[in-house]
Amino acid sequence: MKTYNWRPFLERWSADWLDSPGARGRGDVDETVLRDRWLGFPAAGEDRITELEARLGVTLPPTYRSFLATTDGWRPAGTAVSRVGAAEGVHWYGDPDGLQAVDEGALDEYASEEEVLRAGMWGRALRLTAAPDTVEVLLDPGDPDANGEWAAYLHRGGAGGERPERHGSFMDLMQALFREFHRAHGDDPRFVNETTRELDADVEEARLACLEGADIDGALELLIEADECGRPRAHWLRVQMEGMLSGGGRAGGDGGDGLGGSWGSGYGDGGMDDPLYARELVPLAALEHLGAGREEAEFLRPPDGRAHDGDDRKQALALLREIGERTFRYEAPGPFGEAVASAREQARWGDTDGAWRTLAAAVADWEPYGEEHMAPVGLLADPLLGPVITPERGRFLLETPRADGRSAVDDGGGVNVPRARLDGLGWLAEDTRPPVPDAYRFVLVHDVSPQELADRIGQGPLLAPCDESEAGQAIRIGSCGFWGTHPEKWSFAFESGRIGTEPPSEAVSRGTKSVTVWCERGGRSPAHPGTFHFSYAEDGERVYGFTVRDGETEQWGVILDVLDPGHLFPDAGTDWDEDSYDDEDSHDADANARPGSDGDSDGGASEGSWALDPDDEYESLDAISEVFGVSLPRFALRQGRLHAIAPA
Repeated sequence: MKTYNWRPFLERWSADWLDSPGARGRGDVDETVLRDRWLGFPAAGEDRITELEARLGVTLPPTYRSFLATTDGWRPAGTAVSRVGAAEGVHWYGDPDGLQAVDEGALDEYASEEEVLRAGMWGRALRLTAAPDTVEVLLDPGDPDANGEWAAYLHRGGAGGERPERHGSFMDLMQALFREFHRAHGDDPRFVNETTRELDADVEEARLACLEGADIDGALELLIEADECGRPRAHWLRVQMEGMLSGGGRAGGDGGDGLGGSWGSGYGDGGMDDPLYARELVPLAALEHLGAGREEAEFLRPPDGRAHDGDDRKQALALLREIGERTFRYEAPGPFGEAVASAREQARWGDTDGAWRTLAAAVADWEPYGEEHMAPVGLLADPLLGPVITPERGRFLLETPRADGRSAVDDGGGVNVPRARLDGLGWLAEDTRPPVPDAYRFVLVHDVSPQELADRIGQGPLLAPCDESEAGQAIRIGSCGFWGTHPEKWSFAFESGRIGTEPPSEAVSRGTKSVTVWCERGGRSPAHPGTFHFSYAEDGERVYGFTVRDGETEQWGVILDVLDPGHLFPDAGTDWDEDSYDDEDSHDADANARPGSDGDSDGGASEGSWALDPDDEYESLDAISEVFGVSLPRFALRQGRLHAIAPA
């Protein structure tokens, strides 16, 4: 609902205000306003505008100048702002509260350009309100755009008030005030006018477009506009779209108030007997609430002060705790619910890509809990499946026709799920995430389930699924599928960051075969030089392999040419003496820093220190993945949650 012409916009505002509940009964409404249905005044002529510019010593920005040519000021119109914009009342602000010195004193080297401009605004701003008030309108000539518009600010509450709200122009600010006026009446069913009818039609158009998977961005724009104007349906539909487009698995993102900051600000009646509210919206609200670090009591406090049934409070609190303890399980009706259960089983053993494909293939059969339900947003709060839904995948789900929108556009061909490609092993050498662990170890066992592999390692009970940071030094367990043309299944045990101890290898291969890799990049401490260990074992016995440590190589068995350490590590020598390595040193303080990174150590220059060449590391991992058809799931290990076992 963009406005580029003052007169129609201000006439609409006048009509909406006059038709709002209680407006005509106010004793302070001027008779001319009621007669003319106009909250403005006669236009300021060109002479008056030129005189004002001469008095101020500036040329006024275009939208404010054209505003004066339409009306010389604007009466209070359902907002906290008093008469604004009249030529006679315009003066330089002068920073009466000394806010510029306060804001500029708070700037540091990381301050953004907008923060710098806002801090300097106070001393140069033009005030458009006739007299000091609780809410003032300011224009900043020091912050112009390419069209000559000045940034406009709403300053609420004087020296101790909120941070001023910045808008790109005076027209943008007036449109924001118009939306604020509509928001103030949004919950009143008597507030019906041309604007509310248009906005409600936009909401329905956006809902149907989303279900059809058509013009998702355009649909979201309509919902945002309607929500900012306080239309009741718009908020919860917007929450669903923005949730899917933000992705899952994170607690709260930026900690905003996308769900109103409380479970009590409920869709419909806000009762836990409403499945859309209880199974979809409240889990999402709980995830956001926890991510923002809010207190438990705030989650239970309704913003409108209404009392809630005790059972509802208990259920909401229990759900909040499930989200916090990561025991929440998302469930859905029908075939999509069956797909959710299958996908969870895939995700918990590391096949996050398979889990995604399962969900994507089934979303066309998703069943909503009613007309206000547009997407399976509760899925985002599931600790296993939430991380699978990246922003790109959330968009894919929204763009897939489903529910009522499916019949309108589905050609019967089903959902075209993007093809997957397994990750191999080379990504471990390419990983540049900060901080990147300086060591990792893993063993892959053929035709053994992850649960059985955990039993074979035998280091304690299987822990609940956890992400990389939660795992710490625990060994994460999963299934890695097959690579390339190899139709074989493997399970893996993986840990990162620990150095100085060889992973379990030969023992876990009884009755089958295993591949073990142990990598320490080195270059930081003579006690822990660069090491790359590879071993292939069958039925409890090692068959062949090699270890490159501190620039020297040991090998055993008959090694395939493609895995020859002489080719993979051309700078390493031979005749490494295992007894010469002292493994009694403790972890170095810089053990978790990659060679060449900033730190207090000499970056690899210490005598006796040797670091792996990243290219050699990559080539070795890539060769192993090709020979054995093995792969480690990058997404599952870096962003997902996997079962784990405690280290010995």
